[in-house]
Amino acid sequence: MTTPSEADYYDMRGHRVPALSPTDIDFIAGRICKIFKLSRRSFSAQNIGMFINDLEENGIFIDSIENDEWMMEDIARAMVDPQKGFIYMPEWMYEKLNRSDPEAVRIFLHELGHIFLCHRAMLHFSDTKGILEEDSEWQADEFADSIIRKLKLKAPSAQLELKFF
Repeated sequence: MTTPSEADYYDMRGHRVPALSPTDIDFIAGRICKIFKLSRRSFSAQNIGMFINDLEENGIFIDSIENDEWMMEDIARAMVDPQKGFIYMPEWMYEKLNRSDPEAVRIFLHELGHIFLCHRAMLHFSDTKGILEEDSEWQADEFADSIIRKLKLKAPSAQLELKFF
């Protein structure tokens, strides 16, 4: 009798989507950088608005929700509807993005990853256990991190995780 491998126990953080390798995601991130002519300066406080305008001209919109109306505080700092091309975030996050805050930029790139990687929940009724490369959240993280590396953007500081026993 064989014992299950570690991959047999992977728990999805997001929707299960067609698998993409880190190499595939890196290639797509590179293409997006070329298409939008992105550079490190594109994410400066002076220029990020132009990138957001370019996205809107291409059917990708950011909807800034009033802070007191943002009902997802405990769930997410931003959300996306990939099919509609809408990214939703509270005003405070949108303001941080426009100041080029590294955490806000990474969250924004993560949400863009869902759009550019064409995420749609497709494999929910599969008989097989999901793998890391099929996790939409992992893929979006890889997309964001790939662009951060390619453009040598400032990475957000690591979050401290408090564990209560």
